[in-house]
Amino acid sequence: MKFIHAADLHLDSPFQGLQQLPKTLWAKVHNAPFQATKQLVHDAITQQVDFVLLVGDLFDRETQSIQAQTFLNDELQQLLDAGIQVIVSYGNHDYMTKDQQLHLPAGVIIFGPEVTTQTITTADRQRVAISGFSYADRWIDTDMVPQFPEHLDADFQIGMLHGAVQQTGDNHYAPFTLSEMAAKHYDYWALGHIHKPNLLAQQPPIVYAGTIQGRHKNEPGAHGYQLVTSAEHQLKRQFVAADQIRWQTLTLMVDEQTTDTSLIRQVQKSLKGLHPQVFALVELQLNGIEKLSTGLLTRLTDGTWQARFDQEQQRNYEHTHCWVYEVTLKAAQAQIQYAKLDADFWQQAQTAVFTQENIELTAGKLMQYPFLADHLQAPKTTAAITARAKNELLAQSRLEVDQDADHKA
Repeated sequence: MKFIHAADLHLDSPFQGLQQLPKTLWAKVHNAPFQATKQLVHDAITQQVDFVLLVGDLFDRETQSIQAQTFLNDELQQLLDAGIQVIVSYGNHDYMTKDQQLHLPAGVIIFGPEVTTQTITTADRQRVAISGFSYADRWIDTDMVPQFPEHLDADFQIGMLHGAVQQTGDNHYAPFTLSEMAAKHYDYWALGHIHKPNLLAQQPPIVYAGTIQGRHKNEPGAHGYQLVTSAEHQLKRQFVAADQIRWQTLTLMVDEQTTDTSLIRQVQKSLKGLHPQVFALVELQLNGIEKLSTGLLTRLTDGTWQARFDQEQQRNYEHTHCWVYEVTLKAAQAQIQYAKLDADFWQQAQTAVFTQENIELTAGKLMQYPFLADHLQAPKTTAAITARAKNELLAQSRLEVDQDADHKA
């Protein structure tokens, strides 16, 4: 028995902030989730899998474009025509609204808002029970795992769940715990919602497939799907990359000798050495910018240098297989010697930093809860935070003195 577990296709992702790319490259980026899905379908047919599980967020939003709907229908029909069963659950991005529901090809199994179970028979006559549900709204605050049945009379039992591990505070995405999942005695939990591929538990495998295509710089690394096979009545998974572009960071040091031209050459040389496996969208981080000339720093800040470099990129990006889409500037961080902080410095820092306004800004959304707001606005809370910080700095200072004494000895 063999199947594919995928999730978070996010077809129609907007890829905001990249519209300045050359038209050909922009089209490549915009089409990346579609091409990654095509790769999944091609692999499923080539591997002759028995079924494909799609665990939520097939689309990026609840209202889908005709292009995205038609594309997905055509791809899923190819799987059905190849004798591959498709099982779908909707997530918090493509939840099932009352006035608009997707019409996927006949034969696709779609879970409704309540947990139900579908049993299928594979080519090697294995009976597989698959339990799951779809979002009926953007949020599900309820733990849905108790609604899943115990292991049924089947060779394998699989759970499909689009959600997140239960945290303290708000839990809007079908919160669950690993212990309650393990207690169901399933053979595999196919998860969606978290975009990084991740194995939460070995036995039974509780697995996030991850998004099939990273959509921004906070989703770096390879993305794809899980290929799962049975062996001695256990299910073994293998991550398979299907992404068409990848986000990565290139970090370079600059100094007072750096000029517009030398920086362009430095970046070009570094890009040639990346050799990305798939096309890379690169964030360029420049460290030590305090040493740059005022003119170059201004051109890096206002986008003038980027515009000039983009002209060079347009001639070379197909060869280097990457594109620098953003330049981030960072000053070298001077290491603080806590032992040298005198009383005057501390008094100035205490007055400037430990203010009620700063505490409320740091607390952020926590201030919307009355009981927390009352606590954080109390003068004794400010005093306690100030004392705790002072003790931490004092401890660090003593540590540095001890380390300095050991070094001199």
